[in-house]
Amino acid sequence: MLAILFPQPEEFTLIDVPEPEAGPGELVIHVKSTTICATDFKILHGRFPGVTYPHIPGHEWGGEVVQVGSGVSGFNPGDKVGVEVHVGCGMCPRCREGLYNLCENYGHPEKGHTHIGFTIPGGLAEYCAIPAQAAYVLPGNLGFDHGAFTDTVGIALWAVERGGGVRAGENVAVVGPGALGLLAAQIAHAQGARQVIVVGVKEDRQRLGLAMKM
Repeated sequence: MLAILFPQPEEFTLIDVPEPEAGPGELVIHVKSTTICATDFKILHGRFPGVTYPHIPGHEWGGEVVQVGSGVSGFNPGDKVGVEVHVGCGMCPRCREGLYNLCENYGHPEKGHTHIGFTIPGGLAEYCAIPAQAAYVLPGNLGFDHGAFTDTVGIALWAVERGGGVRAGENVAVVGPGALGLLAAQIAHAQGARQVIVVGVKEDRQRLGLAMKM
């Protein structure tokens, strides 16, 4: 399969590598849609601790299940899925609090931690093997491009929830109409906000927000 590889910091190439196999508890996904995050540039420049090289990046993507490993239920070949990149060990104090993105066993897959596109190969490849816990089957009306925003939507949802959520009829202001800001605005609208006000200085992003009819 073809994959983007960072051989070492400040270098990247497109190479042919073996396709992954689904181990116990894993899925192999045929990547159908992916994005490039600013964090990928940090990885390219060697500025993200925990990444070892050579490395296949990519942590915002969606695709189709092609292999289901032993011990996995709830998934079938052909399922459309989006991917959340953090899988905690499930046992440390942070994971037990639900803060698995702060797993105390970060970087230790033998202890159950995985960070897709950071500590294991990511989705800038034709196929990617991931823990089944990281995959979410997409509703039928959503496509692979929507799936590529799964992790990003999770970040925006957490931001809204940390602020106490939105009660029906409230007015909400979102400062910064970037990708995360516009997603947060959509989430607030979906949770029943009466009016969502997006504040920013870039007219193209303001127009995009208006086009979303929030």
